[in-house]
Amino acid sequence: MLVAYLATGAFADIPREKAAEFLWGNEDRALAFTNLRKLISRMRAMHASFLTFSATHLSLNRSDLVCDTDLLGEIRRGENPLSSLVDLMSRPFLSELDDADGMAGYWLKEQRQKQFELLRARLLETSAEVSTATEIAAARQAAFFILERSPDDQLVRDTLSIGPRLPVTEHYVERKSVSANVTSRNNSAVEIPSQPPKLPRVALLPPVGVHASAMEFPTASALIDDVAIGLCALRGLSIVAPYTAERIRSSDDKLLLLDKHDISYVVDTKLTGDGLFVQIIFVPSDNVIYAGRFEISRGLLSSHRKALAEVVTDRILAELKRNERAHSDYEYHPGAYQRYLLGVQQMNRLTLPSVRGARKTFREALQHNADFSHAFSGLAKTYSIEWVLTARGDSELLRKAEESARFAIERNPEIAYGYKELGMAKLYLGELDESLDALARAEELSPHYADAIYSFADALIHASRPKDGLEKIERALLLNPLGPDEYFWCAAGANYFIGAFDKAISRIQSMSNQASAYRLLAASCAMLGDTRRANHYRRKDREANPQFDLQKWLAVVPIKEPWQKEMYREGLVKAGY
Repeated sequence: MLVAYLATGAFADIPREKAAEFLWGNEDRALAFTNLRKLISRMRAMHASFLTFSATHLSLNRSDLVCDTDLLGEIRRGENPLSSLVDLMSRPFLSELDDADGMAGYWLKEQRQKQFELLRARLLETSAEVSTATEIAAARQAAFFILERSPDDQLVRDTLSIGPRLPVTEHYVERKSVSANVTSRNNSAVEIPSQPPKLPRVALLPPVGVHASAMEFPTASALIDDVAIGLCALRGLSIVAPYTAERIRSSDDKLLLLDKHDISYVVDTKLTGDGLFVQIIFVPSDNVIYAGRFEISRGLLSSHRKALAEVVTDRILAELKRNERAHSDYEYHPGAYQRYLLGVQQMNRLTLPSVRGARKTFREALQHNADFSHAFSGLAKTYSIEWVLTARGDSELLRKAEESARFAIERNPEIAYGYKELGMAKLYLGELDESLDALARAEELSPHYADAIYSFADALIHASRPKDGLEKIERALLLNPLGPDEYFWCAAGANYFIGAFDKAISRIQSMSNQASAYRLLAASCAMLGDTRRANHYRRKDREANPQFDLQKWLAVVPIKEPWQKEMYREGLVKAGY
């Protein structure tokens, strides 16, 4: 921080007193001077030639230092193109010192603001003159940087028309600020504009996947750039700049970056041999609100790029508009969403402690927002999963699951989550027709909602239609290939009941925590004649569920046709139950 301060300022030296105040503030001068002496001692021990110290001053030897911000002066003098400045600002100035406060923090914000203003000025000065592909790309990148920070900057928006431009119809409804009339002491009306709600922030992640000859990566990246430009031209949302989206894509801690940059939606894209796969994730609830595949004829990506970009953009905007109520609700009740998301993460482990911990978290979400439909759906799921894990036929758990699911539907009948959980509760209660009706409604409301499709698959399997169930669960896995353990558990059950016992075992082995499926794993091994492994998994299941009773479980497990229940019983008996 100190070196950067001296390197970018008018003077190459600084009094010790000012340096101490700059770095550590002036509330405790004695402590600040002690910190400075320790710093100087460490720098001397490092033999850092670019800094020298006298009794009164610290001095910077610029001849011994190469500083990338020197480029800023050259750009101000017109000695470097806009692309040089864009490249420089793709590495945020002293990004590792974002938490600096006091004088140092103020100075850091001031420097970033000056760089931002320089970028904007250079963009507006040169946008009318750009002609080459490199210049156009740099101008677009600069516009993204600026619009990420100032989404209402119309002059910068206008620069996006340089070069080939994607025409987009504005589908997303721009929110209007509301005015409130109050009466002053003299009874005259005074109009006070309310604080406009924050625009949804959207991160369009760069594509990943197969880069075959039909899917040239540069052209595919240009396609996503076209989509981003189309979205960026709208006033109803804010697009995250490409360099931020790239950092999110490559990060090991995506949730941290999404929270840091206040991102509401992630648009994830992947190239496959069949086309472009697009997922839209609503970050506050970690829900996939859309998943679709756009087919691209072999070798025609380049020529069809613009048309495809328009289709993808329109689809994204339509889904954002459908989710507008959820986004508005999140703005008013962020605490509820935070607790809900934590509960969802706890449910990733299908163990009783995790499920019961998630139930407590969902209840905490309802304390923040008593009408939060998602939290009621989460509660319903905890009761249904506990019923399965304990295998005791506790009808009270299913009664609570059904009640919570109905509460979810009452509070928001237009989303799929409540119907999905109602379908699962009805399934375990043995009311299979009602279960299938509820799950069909969930799929109708959200045809790309992988969790609802998984639940539908599970119900079909219990309704003695394992082939139909297998088709459904494989579709869910296509939409969400890194899905939770219950997807693979469900796929294992479907394979078991069509006699593909080896595939059932393979699906269980794909689970991150196989303990919940040990009973099915034991039965599958037994049906293949592998008695040793069957006994091994039976013993492990008994350790977790010592009170399991085969006859009582078969009496309550919801299976429609006798042949299917007998097939399940046969595998468990052979496994030693």
